[in-house]
Amino acid sequence: MSQNQIKYLATLLMIIDHIGLLLEINELRLIGRLSFPLFCWILARNWERRGEKTANGLIGRLLFFGIISQFPYILLVNRIELNVLLSFLVCVLTFNEIHKTNKKLMLLLSGMAAAQFLNVSYGWFAVACPLLMLSFKRCGSKGWWFCWATANIAYTITSGYFIQILAIFTPLIVMYHNPAKEKKPGKVEKKFFYYFYPIHLAGLATMRTLL
Repeated sequence: MSQNQIKYLATLLMIIDHIGLLLEINELRLIGRLSFPLFCWILARNWERRGEKTANGLIGRLLFFGIISQFPYILLVNRIELNVLLSFLVCVLTFNEIHKTNKKLMLLLSGMAAAQFLNVSYGWFAVACPLLMLSFKRCGSKGWWFCWATANIAYTITSGYFIQILAIFTPLIVMYHNPAKEKKPGKVEKKFFYYFYPIHLAGLATMRTLL
């Protein structure tokens, strides 16, 4: 699979998850647990290629679309929490600052604490997960899998959302990524998710108000 194909798969899994949330179908939510780590892998891949060179543009897009997505997101999830685009905003801000200093561990912990304090979706895991995906290479080493499993178990326990543990299997999908299938994405492909995210939230939030 190419990176774009994995992005579309992650989007489909997210839709399944949100439909499960709307209709209160736990089986759909189980499937949807694979979505967030896939998006984290995509974020990690993009950061690996471009990094701080395009950080300002990425920060601007995440902030803008995160803000316009927030109201329908609250209506859909029925709780006060910042949506996943704002989760990734905290992550990118953390990554951007880490590259500017030698105090990397302190900034990483500060970013995770900020994500938890701001009550973004996935809390501290929204910073830890992309960081782990940055170091995922092909099948992953034993050390990587240990860190990945530990982080997932820790987040499952701290969040109290026990079906989240299914996310631990996400790298098995990433292993099917084939760099040979990569091609330069068009303008629509690059911006697809930014526009789709608030639109699909608005549609599902409207359905929630009508049900």
